[in-house]
Amino acid sequence: MPEKGEKTANLNLKITEEERWSFKELCVKHRMSQVDGFRLAFRLLREHLEGKAAGSAED
Repeated sequence: MPEKGEKTANLNLKITEEERWSFKELCVKHRMSQVDGFRLAFRLLREHLEGKAAGSAED
């Protein structure tokens, strides 16, 4: 959840109907809001990409 006083904003994405329903169903299956699902996916993507960049700098 956003910290108290943080502004919220809408995010519009162009995805297929299948992707949309798959995401919704996955969130429901795990009793997670779509917002929480997006935040988790964002955090994991950031960790993946930043970890990959950090690892390649050591090579």
